[in-house]
Amino acid sequence: MPKLSDPPPAPLFAAILRPNRSASVRAINLVIALLAGVFFLTGIGFMLIGAWPIMGFLGLEIVLLYLALRWNLLAAGRQETITLTPAAFTVERIDPWGNRTAESLDPAWARVTLDERRGRLEIRSHGRSIVVGRFLAPEELAEFAETLRSALAKSRGAVF
Repeated sequence: MPKLSDPPPAPLFAAILRPNRSASVRAINLVIALLAGVFFLTGIGFMLIGAWPIMGFLGLEIVLLYLALRWNLLAAGRQETITLTPAAFTVERIDPWGNRTAESLDPAWARVTLDERRGRLEIRSHGRSIVVGRFLAPEELAEFAETLRSALAKSRGAVF
């Protein structure tokens, strides 16, 4: 029986999954600044020919585009940490606002199920399931499913 002072067992497998986002805050601000300049010059042109309401719509478009890009950047803050130890298969999630949740399953009975049609990777054990990698591309999901299956097999001592 482990004592309270014993360190936790070393993980047999650990992975951190994050959504792929290519734009940084600086890149988003640069794109918005360039587009605002182009839209401003376009708006001036429309004002000179008498279509002044266009300027307001161009400004609204810039604001909405900025909000959409910032929302996309916020969503990139999601993260899933998958850890496999001899005692537990744990998935810890961090949402875009920093809230943490964790779920654990018994690794001895865990099964990896990939539904390629729906793009869903589940780890099931004793009637419970944990969905992981919702934000991964289909190819990444299939590759990660194989990696998880291999890690679970090794944790059980199976040799293939």
